[in-house]
Amino acid sequence: MIGFSHTKHGDELLNLLLSANRYLSLQELEDRLKLSRRSVFYVLKKVNTELEKSNLDPIQQITNVGYYLTPSTTSYLNKNKSSSDFKLQPKLNRDERQEFIIWKLINDEKVSLLTIISDLKVSKNTAISDLKNINNKLKKYGLKLIKSKEGRKLQGEESAQRNWVYEQLSKHNSLIYSQLPNDPSKLAQINTYLHQLEKSTGNYLTDDALMTTSTFILWYLNRIKNSNRLLIDVQENYDFKNSSGLRCTKEFLSENGISNESEAHYLIKIINSSQFSKINREDLTIKKLIPITRAIVDRFNQLAGVDIPPENLEISLTTHLLSTYNRVKYNIPYKHPNLDQIELEYHELFNLTKYSITYFEEFISRHLSNDEIALIALYFGSELRKLEEKTLAKEEPDVIIVCSSGIGTSIALEQQLCSRYPLIKFSSPMSVLQYESSSLTGVKLVISTIDLHKRKDIPVIQVSAIPSSFEWDRITQALDNVGLNSTKNSQINTENLLDIISNYARIENVLGLKKSLESYFNQVKSNEELTAKNNIGLENLLFKSHIIICKENLSWEESIKLTYNPLTRENIVTERYINEIINLTKNHGPYMVLGKGIMLAHAKPSDGVNSLGISISFLKHGVYIPNLKCRKSVKVNLIIGLAPVDSVSHLKALSQLMNKIQDDNWLNSIYKCTNKKELEELLLV
Repeated sequence: MIGFSHTKHGDELLNLLLSANRYLSLQELEDRLKLSRRSVFYVLKKVNTELEKSNLDPIQQITNVGYYLTPSTTSYLNKNKSSSDFKLQPKLNRDERQEFIIWKLINDEKVSLLTIISDLKVSKNTAISDLKNINNKLKKYGLKLIKSKEGRKLQGEESAQRNWVYEQLSKHNSLIYSQLPNDPSKLAQINTYLHQLEKSTGNYLTDDALMTTSTFILWYLNRIKNSNRLLIDVQENYDFKNSSGLRCTKEFLSENGISNESEAHYLIKIINSSQFSKINREDLTIKKLIPITRAIVDRFNQLAGVDIPPENLEISLTTHLLSTYNRVKYNIPYKHPNLDQIELEYHELFNLTKYSITYFEEFISRHLSNDEIALIALYFGSELRKLEEKTLAKEEPDVIIVCSSGIGTSIALEQQLCSRYPLIKFSSPMSVLQYESSSLTGVKLVISTIDLHKRKDIPVIQVSAIPSSFEWDRITQALDNVGLNSTKNSQINTENLLDIISNYARIENVLGLKKSLESYFNQVKSNEELTAKNNIGLENLLFKSHIIICKENLSWEESIKLTYNPLTRENIVTERYINEIINLTKNHGPYMVLGKGIMLAHAKPSDGVNSLGISISFLKHGVYIPNLKCRKSVKVNLIIGLAPVDSVSHLKALSQLMNKIQDDNWLNSIYKCTNKKELEELLLV
């Protein structure tokens, strides 16, 4: 018997193929493993992944003939056969040791310091530390360790112990799989029951859920042979009380010698809390959930400023929410294995999802756990990635530019980058949400005006919207490090390039190469041409009524509101837009501060902009924008209030303003102004 696979039935499959010395048909694998066809496909997929990770050939298939192992894989597996059935890996890490100990406790096996030291080959100090950590882990399940003459025992509700086992089985690399007995005939009976249940309800489990659930039921049936483990036999008033699913479950339990109403209800709950691949749209709960799903998608679009078609998620997200609804309703907790990673790397996506699920939380009268929210966030992330992949596929950028809202500060930075490095392809400004959701295909560097978490090992550098000379040196060095030519060369002559190339290489298609080079350079210049077409200048947007000088002491929030007062009066922006700028600053710190005491205040057009506009306020006393990272505030004396309607219309005006700001003499004159007339003369020239 080999001990290669960590997938349930994986070693059985490999042993069948090793011992057969011939091709095995799919039907033979189903019969010999006592599994359904889709379960066999699932095991094949998982085992092939394990083989490939070990640099072995996967299981081969000849259409209409069967499955077999290559000679090299056969040789390797035969050489590494275990002398006895595989029960426990010789070396376990800390989490695996603790999982193994809890498993023994749940199954009433003797656990003491001596048995831990002996069975797991660890020191006494390690055993003591493991028991301490185990006690802390068990508290989350309402369980605890108690001492007895025989050693440690587990105390707590039977349902809580079952929940722990079910959660571990949901992790397909769990150590528990190696500890479960194999009973093909019983598994065949369980799979038959689950398929009957699917047909009677119209709700079909995913392959993962089917494998987890069938394995759990195998353990569960063995456990409840002990009458002390049975749940109290009481009538429970759930909506499946007289359902065909409950009748089917009672028959299944009866075949296994169990006649207990509460156990039938419990088993139905466990199955209903699993993930479905297909749902019965005539089910009353589904009919209630579909409009809630639409509302969630609409709210996410509104908050994120994106346009995910609700129909894209209507069925898939509703299918997921049915399982979520059942888990919450029946108090079956879910633990996401990568919660910390999602909260860190996809912080914006996670938070937007959290704000969007209000309608569902109202429906269930409960707040969802972060683990459940993380699962839902993956659905939105998938749709956003599809949208961003289309955008990046069109632009094919080498470098992407990111700021919190994707407007304003990053556009100012983009203009300067394109001017300094005309041969490098930069993306249109991207929001944090777009950055998190993008596949980043082909991207070599990320330049951001705010602090970002690195993804896919792509370097990230944070700079000001108006970089200092030191920051420009950093950008140049970063571009060079990733193999991008950062040499400024705005005058490109295709004919000269062809002459240079022909000195060192033979050109077989001169015309084709010339056209390709011209196409490339035209694409590089597209950003400049787009800006040139934009004729809305600063003189068209900034008026005397939009300029403010303030000699009072104000908070930074009050200063932002003061800056936008002229635009609010003229209905250019709404109060919601101003509140969003304040919220963005609270959440991300002074990322809108350009340096030199200047803040470019802005949010997305969809946050409440009615028409294009700019306003400016000069604060004689200055205000301090809090910095979340270092607890030091950044002083601001000049606030530019930008109201963009899209990503391009304001570029000419903003560019003109940036040119003024980069003139230190002009800026010093601004800061010396004593009245509004002096300020207007400098700004309206």
